Amino acid sequence: ASGPRPERSLLFLFVAAEEKGLLGSEYYAANPLYPLSRTVGVINTDSMGIYGPAKNFSISGLVKLELLDMLVEEGKKQGRYFAPDPRPEAGGFFRSDHFPFAKEGVPAISFRSGNDLVEGGTERGNAIAAEYTAKRYHQPDDEWQPGWNYQGVIQDARLLHALGWQLANSNAWPNWSQDSEFRAARDESAAELAASLA
Repeated sequence: ASGPRPERSLLFLFVAAEEKGLLGSEYYAANPLYPLSRTVGVINTDSMGIYGPAKNFSISGLVKLELLDMLVEEGKKQGRYFAPDPRPEAGGFFRSDHFPFAKEGVPAISFRSGNDLVEGGTERGNAIAAEYTAKRYHQPDDEWQPGWNYQGVIQDARLLHALGWQLANSNAWPNWSQDSEFRAARDESAAELAASLA
């Protein structure tokens, strides 16, 4: 807040009841403080790299959108590579808080930290993910653990901050891919925005 003001407004949402059906994010999407037709993008962070720095990163689902292209470019600056969601059939894209915004046409991603860990590679990363899914995911034990390595969280935060800062200080208006089911809503909002600025 004490640093340079960005050219665009930033809104930070802490929504509740994702597990109950995305209730908080659905409510905001239906009752936004600022019109969704003027919302540049949504960066959802449901988890960060608590097991240390990773060589890669991902998002939920296999969607194609310019916001992802921008994230991939920022990731390259960190020396990281993008890895597609290894289990899109699990429906993660439709079960996280970015989805209500996507339905309204707003380019939205749900960031996932990488599994190719600097310490231990994909073998360690996949073993940790399997153990977490089996023992903690949406269970009472899904809470802070003393062995977390916050260097991975810092790495992820810097990547997402770089993407957010780029969006906040440009006139970029990212869109979905031409074949996306969300493209028509975004094109309509872009036309509304152009008309309001004319």
